[in-house]
Amino acid sequence: MSPPPKIRPLFRRLVLLVAAAALLWGGWRAALRFVPFPGGRLAAVPSSVLLTDREGAPIRLRLAPGGIDARPGYVPARTDWIAQAIVAAEDKRFWSHGGLDFLSLLRAAGQNASSLRRISGASTLSTQVVRLAVPRPRTLRTKLLEAFQAFQLERRMDKAAILRQYLDRAPFGGNIVGAEAAAWRYFGKTARDLSLAEAALLAGLPQSPSRLRPDRHPAAAARRRSYVLSRMEACGMITPAERAAADAAPVALTPAAYPFRAPHFCDAVGVPVRPRADDCRVRTTLDPVIQAWAEDALARRCAALGVAGGAVVVLDAPTGAVRAMVGSPDYASPRAGQVNGALSARAAGSTLKPFAYALALDQGRLAPADLLPDAPVHYRDLVPLNFTRDFRGTVPARDALVLSLNLPAIEVERRAGQPAFHALLRRLGLSTIGPEPARYGLGLVLGNAEVRLLDLANAYACLARGGRFLPPRTVEDAPAPDPAAAPSLLTPEAAWIVSDILSGDERAFDATGHAADVPLPRFAWKTGTSAGLRDAWTVAWNPDFVIGVWIGDPSGAPSASLVGRLAATPVAWDLIRRLYPRNRPAPWYPRPAGVVSRTVCADTGCVATPACPRTHPDWAIAQVTRREMCPSRHAAPSAPPPASPTANPVRIVTPPDGATYRLLPGVLPAVSQKLPLVAAADTLPPGTPLHWFLDGRPLGSSRPGEPFFWPMARGRHTLSCAAPGHLHPPTATFTVE
Repeated sequence: MSPPPKIRPLFRRLVLLVAAAALLWGGWRAALRFVPFPGGRLAAVPSSVLLTDREGAPIRLRLAPGGIDARPGYVPARTDWIAQAIVAAEDKRFWSHGGLDFLSLLRAAGQNASSLRRISGASTLSTQVVRLAVPRPRTLRTKLLEAFQAFQLERRMDKAAILRQYLDRAPFGGNIVGAEAAAWRYFGKTARDLSLAEAALLAGLPQSPSRLRPDRHPAAAARRRSYVLSRMEACGMITPAERAAADAAPVALTPAAYPFRAPHFCDAVGVPVRPRADDCRVRTTLDPVIQAWAEDALARRCAALGVAGGAVVVLDAPTGAVRAMVGSPDYASPRAGQVNGALSARAAGSTLKPFAYALALDQGRLAPADLLPDAPVHYRDLVPLNFTRDFRGTVPARDALVLSLNLPAIEVERRAGQPAFHALLRRLGLSTIGPEPARYGLGLVLGNAEVRLLDLANAYACLARGGRFLPPRTVEDAPAPDPAAAPSLLTPEAAWIVSDILSGDERAFDATGHAADVPLPRFAWKTGTSAGLRDAWTVAWNPDFVIGVWIGDPSGAPSASLVGRLAATPVAWDLIRRLYPRNRPAPWYPRPAGVVSRTVCADTGCVATPACPRTHPDWAIAQVTRREMCPSRHAAPSAPPPASPTANPVRIVTPPDGATYRLLPGVLPAVSQKLPLVAAADTLPPGTPLHWFLDGRPLGSSRPGEPFFWPMARGRHTLSCAAPGHLHPPTATFTVE
């Protein structure tokens, strides 16, 4: 049934009105949804970067571009004083309106119209967030656009997020942006911990940050605080008594200085990527207690030695996290105090030797009891000497590593292959070693390359975690690598054998110089001293920690005190004692299943046979370490002939007459298999030269009791040794097979 004729025009107008309203509403909704919104600008919250230690305490603040101190990350609760004060002062109906407060808008329009000038505004926190995120010229068009985008904002964020945006962006005077930065700069506390009086004081600043700064205009700031408190009382947020008490409080500022701790570490960290764009805090790996211990130990040691430079790095062995980094004994020292010794390239000394030994162990070319030559040798561009300038003839590999002998180390490097050793060091992160192996030659194992303490400690961390390599970490909240997925550069067996050799009670005694009154924790450790006494190193490790110490003059000046064991090792052991007090046990490594025990000949280092008179146990890597059986036939030396008045006073001690020796091809090069020739002459003056002859040909001379090293050659030989002025020199016959 159709409507009466008189009602039809009214009905049509109503339908058109509803349709128009629906169209407008749909258009409005579509505009809110599809008109471009500056979401990217809202996501880019201005932010400094606040570095904290791993416990969350600030250690350094990196200002945002333009020198702005902005510290986003505070999540306000609705009941926090600063949240309530900001709402009361800036937008009392914030929690209920949809982006614009129409009551405030009507009130402002009426006041401005009646006075014929602008005396009141009606901006909300939402419109202010838009204005702070996207600054524009202050025009009517801008106001309309900000109002529209405030509606868009309300549909993209909840009220709590909008309030957080405002509190992160509002200006609070000078270079201070955001409530958190303001709370620290004016009161030395977090925004959440502000009192009512402090929060009201800060809430009044955004209206005119320069004119109301409490550090410069305390009276104006106090008057504005009174206004904010009255608004809070009118909104029912506080009682009259609370308002009166806060209003009577003095404007007392207790600003917090910018944090400045662990300066070398913070310089090394730089400005890392923040885990969250809306949070200024970056939690680093630094342990504040270990850092303080390291700073104290290094400063005291450098003062005792009278040395200007030094550095300490402590790593968490399982993860590579940097728990402490000290780059100099005094950052404020005008003498290169700000030079970070932990990141400075210095000559490595003997600190690279354990990696050559580990590589040779992994290749099956070395076992701890293998005898290595420690005798003078000349290379085309290298004439190596031991630190003590003496030689031992032959020495077990274990002892050679503990004593840090240079000539055995070169032999180990030669066995492993110098290019392979060079490649291993580069893969271990020692990036200051150049890419060309030939540049360093066999001297690489002696430390003719430069390394950085942080890199060196991290390379030892590879040993400490059983051969798996991880880069050092400085950000605790960054995704932690999985050690099980890390590349394996050495086997657990080789890493364990090297750690076993360089640890134990005897090593601890050598480090401390005395028998400890309490058991010392088990650590492996290696020292190094660069040529010319310019750098002293010590690296110590166990399953928990790696401790690296370097001491030297930043200018490279030499000093007699710069010997690794004497200068740097005390710092490492100072830290070890603090890390493991009496009531804390120190862990050690279980022996890998692939490390097996075997019995070797003490005279040759080969697998013992029943004919070997002296044997001892040794470690080997199953299915890897070569198993040469002892080739020598041991014979008791013949008794010397009875002395006579006409006999020569010289007596050959080694080799004994009738002895048999065998060259070991493939184990040592022939030129390195040298026989020590030793003679005694008790009745001759000390230092008398003794002249050696082999098969009638002169070999050279030595002094009584000192060895003369002869490169063995196969055959049956007759040896004689004569003293000046004495006839009938003694002889000894021996065979080399």
